[in-house]
Amino acid sequence: MATLKAIHDHESGQAPIQVRTQGELEALIERVRAYSTGYPCPAVVEITVMDDPWGFPRLYAGIGEDRGCVHELPPGGQARATAGDREVTGVVIYDLQGHELEVPANQEVSLSVVRAVLSAYLTCDGTIPADQPGLQLVGA
Repeated sequence: MATLKAIHDHESGQAPIQVRTQGELEALIERVRAYSTGYPCPAVVEITVMDDPWGFPRLYAGIGEDRGCVHELPPGGQARATAGDREVTGVVIYDLQGHELEVPANQEVSLSVVRAVLSAYLTCDGTIPADQPGLQLVGA
């Protein structure tokens, strides 16, 4: 398992949260979910591999009260994102460290999907398998 670095607000930007275990990952998700509950714009967590943040895909995980999204940005590769209901149109606004981030509404999924994708990132050492069911190529 990789050691991950997570940033979602000013406090964690100054002292990134380290994630080494499934329990720590779940605690991070619950912390951000609680932080987002009641706010119109759920928070986005930037997650990278601690030892080599530029050599592995960077994740942006939006975590709301009961829904979220994940965007995977691999170095030199094609981006992937969670795939929600294809019939949904428009955008959903998330909070990326104090900045508005527009996410296509059809990329929002249940938090169980977000958890599964983030868990794969942790357990597969920062490289989510190509056949991960929770992700699809952006634009596909």
